[in-house]
Amino acid sequence: MGLGGLAGLAIVLITVQLGTTEVYFKKKYAAQRVGTAEPSATQQATASTNATCTNTAVDAETTTKAPRVEVLHEDARIFLYHNFLSDEECDHIMKLAAPSLQRSGVVETGSGVQKVDKVRTSKGMFLRRGHDPIIADIEARIAKWTLMPVGNGEGLQVLKYEEGQEYEGHFDYFFHKEGTANGGNRYLTVLMYLNDVEEGGETCFPNIPLEKENGPEFSDCARKVLAAKPKKGNAVLFHSIKPTGELERRSLHTACPVTKGEKWSAPKWVHVGHYAAGGEKPQRIEQVTQTGLNYPDCQDQSSSCKSWASSGECDKNPVFMLGTREKPGNCIKACGKCADFFEFKGASRA
Repeated sequence: MGLGGLAGLAIVLITVQLGTTEVYFKKKYAAQRVGTAEPSATQQATASTNATCTNTAVDAETTTKAPRVEVLHEDARIFLYHNFLSDEECDHIMKLAAPSLQRSGVVETGSGVQKVDKVRTSKGMFLRRGHDPIIADIEARIAKWTLMPVGNGEGLQVLKYEEGQEYEGHFDYFFHKEGTANGGNRYLTVLMYLNDVEEGGETCFPNIPLEKENGPEFSDCARKVLAAKPKKGNAVLFHSIKPTGELERRSLHTACPVTKGEKWSAPKWVHVGHYAAGGEKPQRIEQVTQTGLNYPDCQDQSSSCKSWASSGECDKNPVFMLGTREKPGNCIKACGKCADFFEFKGASRA
């Protein structure tokens, strides 16, 4: 393959709708150590070909600047790339972003409306795709690691968290219909850390509890679940969509409160298809899950749900029909959204 040692491998089958033509494609998906396939101008290290499996939180302290990939959770496809960015690249991104930081927003689950909310208290901004040669080089390395085209990525978001600031548990996956209007849903996230945080600020995955608690070097927020400590240059890769096309519920993640110092990070969201930017025409890609899946907990609350769904109420009245993850609506099954709200229980016998 010429791109380094494998850290994990899966076959992803995604069904997309382009106009009136269904396109099925298989993507050989690998979490790979690829940073040294074509080294950047600021990162010339040779990576280790070894990847270490773990089911505990990751301190991420290393004694070398050599890039290497660590498997945090094999089944959920969550990986940690040590030293993905050089110190110079981290400093460059922070310098670009600092003058333009504004209060971060959140996307409302049902409507897709962006708003400011207390669940997310950081400041942030976006750098357009290919902003400058350094950003373009980083994006090219992300594409090699994820085996997804550069053009499937949104612009690079840059976030700054000060003491006490956090982002409570959330999915990067879009639950509203318009979330698929440009390149389909978000398929994966590469979250890069731009500085070392004195205390707190871990990225944790609340839906992946640990059998043994983490040590005192982790904050209470990250003590009992899979988590990674923010370390300058490291990057975490996780998937929002399963190989079956369903929501990956284990991708629920939290930016723990910074308890001392400040935290800079840069998430890159990568979509199923091309993400239009710079005047390009957006293309909707509908998400179709694998057939024959069984969700016994997903039941409509009214015999009229099918009729309402066929008349377009899933889009017109999403609060009643779909609800939210915290308070599911009345007609999730009729709207075909069981995978977004309930756990898959195995192949259906129906």
